[in-house]
Amino acid sequence: MAKISIVEDCLAPDKFIYLSYKGPDPWGVAKRISERIRPFFHVSASGTNNSRINWDVTGENISFFSTWWVKKDVSRFSTMRFYLKVIGSFSKATNEGEFTLQLDGNLETKFSGWGPVLKPMWLIYSYLFYNRVRRQALEKCRNILLAFRNELKEYFNLQITEVPRAYGTFG
Repeated sequence: MAKISIVEDCLAPDKFIYLSYKGPDPWGVAKRISERIRPFFHVSASGTNNSRINWDVTGENISFFSTWWVKKDVSRFSTMRFYLKVIGSFSKATNEGEFTLQLDGNLETKFSGWGPVLKPMWLIYSYLFYNRVRRQALEKCRNILLAFRNELKEYFNLQITEVPRAYGTFG
């Protein structure tokens, strides 16, 4: 049984989108992300997970780190995967602090079948159909990440970047 697996970055040539915040209630980003993942990405509870939450309450500042993943099916063979990481800290006394959010996404495609038949069928399918569909799925993945970034910017009253298909991913 032969297998073909293709994993592509949605944000190529850049790898990540970064969003930085400095001000009141930086832990609010983690609460906002948890609240908005399922409705924004249109996934069920099994399509998302808050895979890690770390807290450090020793000392004057409270530090936090949290990660999420989202799995969204595109077709029978392709899946979009989004990864979100937030790291920050805030003062116990004033609740002022900062965080950095990192967004990442990829498109994963898997085929399997009998080896001598799979390769010629894959080449024909890829040439006639899949390359165009894959390009559209990569653009959709990129636009979803940029729209999620803009939603978080709106929530934290940061400047919204109107670049639905731009190649710059900072800010």
